[in-house]
Amino acid sequence: MEVVAESVAGVDVHQKQITITVLIGSSSVQKPKRFSNRFGTTTAALKECGKWLTEMNVEKVAMESTGQYWRPVWQVLETFNFDMILCNPRIIKNIPGKKTDQKDSEWLADLTRCGLVSASFIPPREIQELRESTRSRKKLIQSRTRIRNEVHNILQRSNIKLTSFVSDIFTGSGLKLLNLVVNGEVITLRKVSSCMTKRMKSSPEQILEALNGVLGRNDLSLMAIQMKLLDDYGRAITELDNLIDEQLTEEANLLHRLQDIPGVSERTAQIIIAEVGPDVSPFIDAHHLASWAGLCPGSYESAGKKHGSATLHGNGYLKSALVTAAMGAKITKKSGLKDYFWRLSSRMEKQKAVIALAHKLLRIIYALIQDGSTYQEYKKDQRKAITLVANN
Repeated sequence: MEVVAESVAGVDVHQKQITITVLIGSSSVQKPKRFSNRFGTTTAALKECGKWLTEMNVEKVAMESTGQYWRPVWQVLETFNFDMILCNPRIIKNIPGKKTDQKDSEWLADLTRCGLVSASFIPPREIQELRESTRSRKKLIQSRTRIRNEVHNILQRSNIKLTSFVSDIFTGSGLKLLNLVVNGEVITLRKVSSCMTKRMKSSPEQILEALNGVLGRNDLSLMAIQMKLLDDYGRAITELDNLIDEQLTEEANLLHRLQDIPGVSERTAQIIIAEVGPDVSPFIDAHHLASWAGLCPGSYESAGKKHGSATLHGNGYLKSALVTAAMGAKITKKSGLKDYFWRLSSRMEKQKAVIALAHKLLRIIYALIQDGSTYQEYKKDQRKAITLVANN
């Protein structure tokens, strides 16, 4: 195999230590010299590692993205101006058989020396921080949803049918009625009426009957704990929203331009910027970006025949955000994206059509970020005219 780098290092990363193998040798040398070493993962130990690699005149340093353990190693070693490469462990699996830290680092160095390692996309530090904030917010929202589901479960097993008459019991009138239950008050028709608004379709008598359940002492205590947790999560999510708004101050223009695309909400636009960044130059084209996001079908060909294949894993955060945007775009009135979805769904499954629409949205986003342009919606007759001109 052709040698593309004469001095490379492969790093096997763990929580307490890293194992490094350095390969040195020109393309004319059949077997390069090997040097191995182990270092701790404290900041001082990683700086010693950087000095050792500098003394070895290492050009490229490759490591696997092992959990969060790679991040401090990366942050310290990049200050030594090495050509850093972060690899996906799923792509560079070692040959089955013996498995040691030493062999893993040697295998990674061998692949890097021959140019067989594809580097993962690492955004700038400020975008990394924004990404951490948006991902933390998503996790908090998911945790809050689990707690809300637990509250629903407690009500159902206590035969309190409030959710049958109130669509949302965690805001407005629904929350007031729920607090009557949580506070252990004697529920009367007058109290129920005072909590209700004129927009509620159910009568006070129906709500009173729905609240006529048996909430045990233990369930009442559990309900109070869950409601306190919901308040804490609500405050934490609000603080995160404020932090994200502050981090996106410099990207306000891009944030607003992305929201012009049908189906892209403010939260979705924030996730797009956090995952892709304000610069798409690391991606060769829109299709490369779509592949990285996991919105392209796999390629499987055998005996001259092409077979269908599932989409790749990709960036799950970006992929889910774009699928959510596609679900919104397909119901947007007077939108070309909606027409595009229904044309596709006439000849394929609707789930596949949603993924295809998400792919199209990402191509549009790539163009908006690359050109600094603004999304423009054309009417149906204008779209036909543009298509005819393009075909001619």
